Amino acid sequence: MARRIRKISASLAELKNEAAFIGLVAKKKDPTSQRIREDRETNAFIGKDEIIIGRNAVVSDIITTLTNSNTNEKNLSIMAIVGMPGLGKTTLAKSVYNEGAIDEYFNKKLWVCVSNTFNVNSILAAMLELLSGKVATASQQALLTDLREKLKEKKYLLVLDDVWNEDSEKWERLMSCLSKLNSSPGSKIIITTRSSKVASITETLPPPKLELLSTDECWSILKHAACSDGSSDIPLHLKSIGREIAKNVMVYH
Repeated sequence: MARRIRKISASLAELKNEAAFIGLVAKKKDPTSQRIREDRETNAFIGKDEIIIGRNAVVSDIITTLTNSNTNEKNLSIMAIVGMPGLGKTTLAKSVYNEGAIDEYFNKKLWVCVSNTFNVNSILAAMLELLSGKVATASQQALLTDLREKLKEKKYLLVLDDVWNEDSEKWERLMSCLSKLNSSPGSKIIITTRSSKVASITETLPPPKLELLSTDECWSILKHAACSDGSSDIPLHLKSIGREIAKNVMVYH
């Protein structure tokens, strides 16, 4: 028991110093100071350490928007999930992506991690690999031909995770390519990004509204991260420490 208490204490201390890593940001912190770019790979799989707390309504609202018949007039509509690092944008997108209602509405789903390098051919190749299970190294025209065959008259959801590109011409080139796929009206793109400029360039659908979480919800996230073994049995004095940390952070998670 003593060993476990020490482990939880260490976890809480670490969380206090690195709260932003799991979606917690100090209340007085300046969001504009976070400009460090990190290369990272993501996928649509929800890991055991990834949780959504207090966001069920947001997930539901996003799904409603994506599946609303009024948004089906366009062949391709875009929603941007915007926020500073650590706000849980990717986890939120994963939660939406893995909902049964999404599987029922869309014929195909594709998850592409873009990160720092925005290359149209790389995005198209990643899409084709997801659809065919084979590595795609062909020319852009060949990629489009194969993608058209896979997505013709199909309604698809494409998630572009961790997007940095603020060059509108590159976006136009990508959208021009996607418009040639002859997919079914109602296809959608979700973009996760730290840049409000990216959102302003791309989005055609209302963005999700991420409200602050309560102290109890913040504490639930901290507790989940501190107790990696899944146990919720935390000594009383450590609960007090954890809840004090929760009071001094703001969470959009």
